[in-house]
Amino acid sequence: MKTWSPWLSIVALIVVGMVYWIPALAKEQVADHQVAGRLLAIIEESGATDLEVQMRSRVSLGEVESPDALKELANKWAAELSVPMADDALARQDHVLAYQANLFQNGVHMSVELTGISKNGAFDTYLVWQLIGNRKSLPYMESIQEHWTKALSKADFIPQFSTCIRGMYNDKMSVDQQEGRILSIFNALQAKERERLKDETVVSISGYTDWWDSSIMLDGEKMNLQVATHLDRQAGTRITVGTPIITVEY
Repeated sequence: MKTWSPWLSIVALIVVGMVYWIPALAKEQVADHQVAGRLLAIIEESGATDLEVQMRSRVSLGEVESPDALKELANKWAAELSVPMADDALARQDHVLAYQANLFQNGVHMSVELTGISKNGAFDTYLVWQLIGNRKSLPYMESIQEHWTKALSKADFIPQFSTCIRGMYNDKMSVDQQEGRILSIFNALQAKERERLKDETVVSISGYTDWWDSSIMLDGEKMNLQVATHLDRQAGTRITVGTPIITVEY
């Protein structure tokens, strides 16, 4: 009867450990500011072209007591985020004031707004920003996102991000073909399906991947991925991918 060598046992343990540990390590490497890059690479691998990237965030900054305090807060965050906000507030209706910055740098459209909503004489304040770019400008977008995240985290705020990527397939796909293309993206992200909707021209599948941490709850389960396709009879088939959900028209 053959005996089992201790060395073979050690080798077996190493192999098992690599199978489980290496994928987990890879997933941990996808930080918040790298999510767009991961999504973009997978969408490109699926054959989509003309990709546009949008990143958005909204943070509640608390309450200030007066319009002057609102302006002071706007100036503070303009300095922290290194964006030139307008000196004068834009009035929206009777109870909303907003300080804005809109600029274009290194292929990225940046929009930052600090909004105050009047409430019993004081203002509830919110910081909202959006970045729009493409594959070429993505590294700069990621650097901005990382910088702004650190600035907000330093002030004990936890920003919640949404990322959407839109592209186009040249093929005019049937519903079944659209489902197949979406599921190939789910497989690449090791995502579990949560919900599926479709009609004659549109397919949308939502789910969860543990490649990144941020998520929302859907019927008691985590969701952080939505992929939708839409048949454009003139151009082909459009694709939109969003995390945690799609926040743009698809």
